[in-house]
Amino acid sequence: MPTEQEAKPAVVTPSLQQWRSPSTFRGAPGEDPLKWLKEYDRVANFNKWDDMMCLANVYFFLDGTARQWYVNNEDALDSWEAFKMD
Repeated sequence: MPTEQEAKPAVVTPSLQQWRSPSTFRGAPGEDPLKWLKEYDRVANFNKWDDMMCLANVYFFLDGTARQWYVNNEDALDSWEAFKMD
């Protein structure tokens, strides 16, 4: 016969919320960088990224011309604010 403790179903609560990913910005003609930055900031806020994490993660959401721009300017992009202003 199971004890009272054994008869209770296990309750599992997730310790971390699932994080979200912003869209990828390519720098293609017709893409709006300000609209993308607004989306990125919204996702970063949801994910609770601070400015350091925003800057560390942005590389992974850039592609094509935008990623090449980032690679060419990475040394000058020493803060999230610097990235957004450039």
